[in-house]
Amino acid sequence: MRDQIQRIQTRQNSLPKDDLTIAMNHIDNEWSAILDIFSRGDTNLENNLIERYNRYFSISRRNSLFFGSHKGAERGAVLYTVALSCKMNKVNFFDYFTDVIKKITDWQPNTPLEKYRELLPDKWVKESEK
Repeated sequence: MRDQIQRIQTRQNSLPKDDLTIAMNHIDNEWSAILDIFSRGDTNLENNLIERYNRYFSISRRNSLFFGSHKGAERGAVLYTVALSCKMNKVNFFDYFTDVIKKITDWQPNTPLEKYRELLPDKWVKESEK
C-alpha cells in the first residue's frame, strides 16, 4: 500500500499543488498514525465523543458572559472541567463533589498535593465503596 502511495507521489505528470499529490503527501506524513488505528485497540476511527465533550466548552463560553467577573469565569471553567472529567470517567458529579468537599474539610492546610491528586475523578473512590 505504501509503495503505491509513493509511486503516486513520484509520478512524472503530477504537479506539487495537485489535490491527489497533496492527499498522498498527507497520508505519507501520517502513515504511522494510520497504522496505529488498525494495530492498537484503543484508537477510534472517529472523534464524535470528543466533539460532544467540546460542546460543553462552547456552552461554558456563552454562559461565562454572565459570571460577573474574570475570577468568576475562571471558577466556572474549573467547575466545567471537573464536571466533564466526571462525565468522562462515568462518575456522578453530585456524589463526587459532595464526597470531595466532606473529605477536604477535615484536612489541614499543609496537606500534600498527592492526597489531593487521589481525589481527581479518574482516581476517586466513593467513601461507601472503600
